Amino acid sequence: MNSGDLMERPFDIVMAPSALKGYKKFDLPLQNKVKEEAKAISISPHGFKSLSGPLEGIFSHRFSFNHAQYRIAYQINETNHTIEILLVKSRENFYQKLLHILE
Repeated sequence: MNSGDLMERPFDIVMAPSALKGYKKFDLPLQNKVKEEAKAISISPHGFKSLSGPLEGIFSHRFSFNHAQYRIAYQINETNHTIEILLVKSRENFYQKLLHILE
């Protein structure tokens, strides 16, 4: 394997307890949608919005499901080639909840 092959390999996805707790409450179709969106993130993690201020170093991916807007907040660990999903939640109070998790 050469270094170019490593760059093309999708990142591994891990869910922080804060994200897993909410994910388990979602119905199965929404869980499947989250998995689909996480796969897209794993292929191109730097392709989504990088947050700023107190949330610097965290990325946010937006998606729609059943006419509702959702966000996935995640951090990229280049060394371990992993994406840690911190929060999956509807848009309402998303950033306040994320700040609370990071305290």
